[in-house]
Amino acid sequence: MSKGRKNKILSVLFLFFILGSISAAIPDKKKIFLKENWCLKSSYLVKEDGKKISSGEFRPKNWYKINIPTTVLTALVKNGAYPDPYVGLNNMKIPDASNEFNREHNLEKYSHLPDKRNPWADPYWFWTQFKLPGEFAGKVIWLNLEGINYRAEVWLNGRLIADSKEVVGMFGEWIFNITKFTNIEEINTFAIKIYPLDYPGLPAEPQLKAFGPFGPNGGPTGDIGKNVTMQCSVGWDWIPAVRDRNMGIWQDIYISATGPVRIRDPFVISDLPLPSTSEAELNVTTEIINLTESSIKGTLTAKIVPENFKGDEIVLNKTVELAPHQVSKIQFDKESCGELLIKNPKLWWPNGQGDQNLYELDLIFEIDGKKADSERKIFGIREVSSKVKKVGGWTRRDFFVNGQKILLKGGAWVPDMMLNRNPEKLYNELRFSKEANLNIVRIWGGGITPPEDFFTFCDELGLLVWHDFWITGDCQGTWDKGSKDYPYDEDVFLKNAADVVKKLRNHPCILVWTAGNEGYPREEIYVPLREEILAKLDGTRPFIPSSGYREPPEGWGLAWPDNQVAGTYSGGPYHWVNPRDYYSKVDGGKDWLFKNEVGIPSLPTLESLRKFIPDLTADADIKFPLNHVWGYHDACEGNGKYSLYDNAIRERYGEPKDLEDYMKKGQLVNAENYRAIFESVNHAMNRVAGVLLWKINPAWPSVAWQLYDWYLCPNAGFYYVKKACEPLHIQLNIDDLSVSVVNNHFESKKELLAIVNVYSRNIERIWNKKTRINIGPNTSEEIFSIDIPEKFEVDVYFTELQLNDKEGNLISENFYWLAAGEDFASLSELPEVKLDAEIDKEEDSELIISKIRLMNPSNNLAFFVNPSIRKGKEGEEVLPSFWSDNYFSILPGKTKELTVEFQKSELVGEEAYLKLDGWNIVHQLIKIDK
Repeated sequence: MSKGRKNKILSVLFLFFILGSISAAIPDKKKIFLKENWCLKSSYLVKEDGKKISSGEFRPKNWYKINIPTTVLTALVKNGAYPDPYVGLNNMKIPDASNEFNREHNLEKYSHLPDKRNPWADPYWFWTQFKLPGEFAGKVIWLNLEGINYRAEVWLNGRLIADSKEVVGMFGEWIFNITKFTNIEEINTFAIKIYPLDYPGLPAEPQLKAFGPFGPNGGPTGDIGKNVTMQCSVGWDWIPAVRDRNMGIWQDIYISATGPVRIRDPFVISDLPLPSTSEAELNVTTEIINLTESSIKGTLTAKIVPENFKGDEIVLNKTVELAPHQVSKIQFDKESCGELLIKNPKLWWPNGQGDQNLYELDLIFEIDGKKADSERKIFGIREVSSKVKKVGGWTRRDFFVNGQKILLKGGAWVPDMMLNRNPEKLYNELRFSKEANLNIVRIWGGGITPPEDFFTFCDELGLLVWHDFWITGDCQGTWDKGSKDYPYDEDVFLKNAADVVKKLRNHPCILVWTAGNEGYPREEIYVPLREEILAKLDGTRPFIPSSGYREPPEGWGLAWPDNQVAGTYSGGPYHWVNPRDYYSKVDGGKDWLFKNEVGIPSLPTLESLRKFIPDLTADADIKFPLNHVWGYHDACEGNGKYSLYDNAIRERYGEPKDLEDYMKKGQLVNAENYRAIFESVNHAMNRVAGVLLWKINPAWPSVAWQLYDWYLCPNAGFYYVKKACEPLHIQLNIDDLSVSVVNNHFESKKELLAIVNVYSRNIERIWNKKTRINIGPNTSEEIFSIDIPEKFEVDVYFTELQLNDKEGNLISENFYWLAAGEDFASLSELPEVKLDAEIDKEEDSELIISKIRLMNPSNNLAFFVNPSIRKGKEGEEVLPSFWSDNYFSILPGKTKELTVEFQKSELVGEEAYLKLDGWNIVHQLIKIDK
């Protein structure tokens, strides 16, 4: 977990000025987070009003004990009012926000409220008490709300701070001056009334049959698009309807204190004289607010220091005079501060292209030598841009970082169904993207703008971010559903958007803003979003109108700043296709010039499946070994066409003999297809600009569209993406059996040795070739083709590829299983192999890193080896575990060296064991005790 965290700078909705003397010095403890010791209850059951509830005399009786952040449903599940909706069909035992849906599916009976009232029809009260330390005396005290859903009425010590007309929208942030309402070193009573969505929407019909149809995304009406919220909370083809639509306090609430001056919205812009990166010009701006009735004179100091590397410190000072209540914009630039022209700057680069160098900006305002306020921001010196290019008459958008074109490889990130991600889980998920050699994650427009931790982690991990705003074609009228008039309140949308941009604009990871997913908002939102918020509040990164399908009308403006079409394309395929077919799609289709959505259903491991479908008894009316609960967890038709994926398992690898066999064969399909998606793009990297998966992660336990599951266990597809996206890579183009070398580096690579061996199913070598090659930067090159003797094409055969540097060090390796007619059923006849293992363990108080050497002493292929770390001899898998490789094969007499890293705390006091498993691998459990 990174130690670098950004202080969050919140936009101001209301500012209450106070009279009298304010102490200049700010307290040492600037923030008090209100996370624990909250109480929750439906307002339907509470007779008292906000004034009474927030008074010191009020005592919550029979309220639920909770902590925040939390949604209402999450809190009620933790308190036993409802079953865990992530498991089985439990979500069908919880009433929905839609009365129509409840009546149709007889869900009213499950309500925890008297008279079986819809539990989401009324607001909920959140209540807590807190004390302020004595050092807050004489200071300006602020209440900070970082994220609520959907409206809030805010009370403190019997006083209304803000009503539900003022605090509205899932992505806005609010800060209130509460100085005159607080008690120092005494109890303060705080109550916040959270209102449900204005328009909860109608969910689609639930997926209660495996291989059954998906309902329309966003429900049949798309009404959820009337709100500025997480649209997929009404249900999509990978997530069921979230029953309360995630009403609640979903981000932090904290109390802070300043002196008589406040620093607001610092912003650092870096400018490089591209194509040279020998120097960088920095421009630092911030707002300074005088909170008093008197004039103030003070000194603003800006310190810029390296955050994650060693280097020199820059210290700048400026005298500032402020009239009463004045808001002044202060700027430091190279004209006034020559130190801001930095020679040989340490640049921020995306994953795989260089280091993620970060700087820290500390702003301090002092009055007579006493600190009145301070703010801290982390930033990177980098410059991003984009431009369109015509390819065969079609438009492609290219993206550049520090003047270098980046082939974007990544995928969409979607929120947890009930927003149940803590920072540790969020970091681990993003680390998986880095470990997979991806360089971009897309924040999808039907989801959320995640907490700022997300962007901090992306900065550290080198993951570029594509940020859709909260629009989808499914709800905003792209496909005859919803309306182009949604959302109804443009002021709420634009206020929320401005808050997000000001909060996030310093993060070097953000590459591009997008008005929406497969659509764009109406003119009253689109034009000010483009021209006022993004161009003026940011202006350092490109904007495109939509992720795909639609461009706005003439006169609204297209992409910014080039005013060209988006040049990126959606549309899948989202279902299984023959892995070879990706090559023809990449070579021939305009939408593959920049494909921002493509994926397949993706089975998790059997161990994970058992966690969310506890009863796996097969149903007789569908294909063995499935049952219909699989359907609720996304084994359905629609875009994903699970039947095609299921057929691929059976037709390519043979009918499953049991559930375990089915799941193992599913991993082979995952591996084949995910590798082919990226390797097909590799082979045409001189033609394409990017490919993004739909999607990287699951919103809940699912069998569709994921590289790792909800429990943080990667499937085989993850490791084959990791292989395909390595910076210097050798691959077999499975459409024509040509071999390519792929160089994602900015510099040429010389005197490389490519080695290819082809083996029969019995591991007789039937073809081989070696060749020396040189390859230029940012390119792929076909070096030769494989010529298989005809007599061996009737059965499964294997191809091993290696790429070595001139010293003979292994750079890249790859392994394929192939067959004429693509019939791999004979893989089941591979003889068993028992591997030998050597383990070295390194550990500290938190982390265990094991180095593992696996040796194949047999005369047979060890195929699709799947090691894991276990919690004790009979325990569950340790998750997450970060393996250097997995689902690999070892030829006879060969050795495979691996590393695995995991947190010691995940062992929960048990001994760590290495479990060896795989396609034809003898099961072994080996204690890790060295």
